[in-house]
Amino acid sequence: MKHIFRYSFFLIPVLFVASCKKAVPDQIKYIPKDAGFIFDLNWKSLSEKASKASINWDSIYRSANEAGDDSFVVKARKRFDDFKHSGIDTERNVFVFVKTGGSIMSGQSTTGGVVAALKNAASFETYIRNQKGISEIKKENNFSYATFDSGNLSVAWNHEVTILSGSELQQRKSVDSSGSTSNRNSAQQILAPLFSQKEEESVASIPEFRELMKEKADMLFWSNSGSMFNSIPLLGMTKIADLFKNSYGAGTVNFEDGRVTATFKSYCGKELADILKKYKSSTLDLNMVNRYPFPVSGYVVFNFNPQIISEIIKFGGLEGMVNQYLQKQELTLDDMLRAFKGDFAIVFSDFGNREHENNGSKVTVSRPTGKLLFNATIGDKAAYDKIVSKLADQGLMKMQNGQYVPITMGEEFTWNINGKNLIIATDNNLMQQYLSGKGNAAIPANIADKSKGKSFAFYVDINKILQSFTVDTSIKSMEAARATFKNAVATRDDFNGKYVISNFELTTTNENENSLATLLKFFVSASKQIEEQGKKLQNKGMANADTTGMAAPPTAQEK
Repeated sequence: MKHIFRYSFFLIPVLFVASCKKAVPDQIKYIPKDAGFIFDLNWKSLSEKASKASINWDSIYRSANEAGDDSFVVKARKRFDDFKHSGIDTERNVFVFVKTGGSIMSGQSTTGGVVAALKNAASFETYIRNQKGISEIKKENNFSYATFDSGNLSVAWNHEVTILSGSELQQRKSVDSSGSTSNRNSAQQILAPLFSQKEEESVASIPEFRELMKEKADMLFWSNSGSMFNSIPLLGMTKIADLFKNSYGAGTVNFEDGRVTATFKSYCGKELADILKKYKSSTLDLNMVNRYPFPVSGYVVFNFNPQIISEIIKFGGLEGMVNQYLQKQELTLDDMLRAFKGDFAIVFSDFGNREHENNGSKVTVSRPTGKLLFNATIGDKAAYDKIVSKLADQGLMKMQNGQYVPITMGEEFTWNINGKNLIIATDNNLMQQYLSGKGNAAIPANIADKSKGKSFAFYVDINKILQSFTVDTSIKSMEAARATFKNAVATRDDFNGKYVISNFELTTTNENENSLATLLKFFVSASKQIEEQGKKLQNKGMANADTTGMAAPPTAQEK
């Protein structure tokens, strides 16, 4: 989909226009039912929240315009000004969708589109005619369209909507009569079905999607797992795609004062739901984190029943192939799944910089460092021992201090298996203190409360990690990041019979400012520095070229 981003001057204003919410917007009937991903912005809500911090899109363009009149920002602002008078209805929803498909013979293809409502089709056609790099406008029975120079990006419209569409064929390409290659999916072939499809062929026919459209949020997003699995040729030859049929993801994002919150519902089809009901996850064991001997910078801890993997393999008809491979290793699938109980934790802390000698020389370099520990609960010690002994026979593990460890494990890592847990740590001191059970993880109380009773929990103290690194003070983006981000936490509940619900929260340092305004200020600051650094590198390259003996261009007098 690189061509869509290449023409981002057109996409940016389209993506930044959305609507006052309506229960089920008419535009969704133009989005195919098997779209793998859909994204929706509530422009009115986002604009109101940004304006509370005296930010609007025009002011962002102006504040970022220190690079000169020929900068991308200035060009984008001009495009935006023109776009506002193009005939697009800026008070209604705009949707972005991506669809993947293909086969082993035809290759993998990806198509995408941006669907926006029109209030004046004639004005929009005039707007398109005035764009550079646009082909002649062509008329079909129920829509008009034009393509960009690349041929992979097109814009089409009727009296109701406009669709910006792009495609990318990743493998096989067709050859025309002249011998030149072209993508099989022409603009007309991609666009015609979108303008003629019936409601039952569109995403509007999916009850879960219609339910999502009723949510009040700054952003909405949707995923279709069944469609995405069907698009993978090798999986299409198995029943794995059938397992994820009618499996969807529906999410909301809201920008609040001092935080960004997101909620995601993972809906399951009947077959997958039956498996999740049969092998329910347990609540995570937070003690695996609490035993950590130092104040943590973050953790990932989760629980799942390994038998789910066995059920998925059996459903997909892959059991014979898997067992045939494992039998060569003198193992069984049952051995693999019984080895671990299903409780896992990764804990980390003490990030920073440390001076190291560069390859034994006297020159020292600063490298990032930190502490990390992995803990997995053993389910069946005999099954675990059988697996590692077979890996040792293959030369992948070795016996060391009475236990098997990876043959490639460096001295900086230490490994411990005590019959109940497999623990790997970055140093022996960390390992011994963790095994002693005298924990000092110092998890913030509000973070610990959010993690309790969940089947998955993730936490990272972003600000603590950023503050721990010593960096050049000229790197303004790092300073801006330190002043912007506080922490992030994500959790997941167990399957409730209909869906799995997950929550995410990104906390910003300014609790009194809407997080959207905070993030916009950070991105503007970071983009300025990236542009400045790019110019410095470009100027440095030109200076180096001059010193290599390349003659400078002659002046007018020299000519």
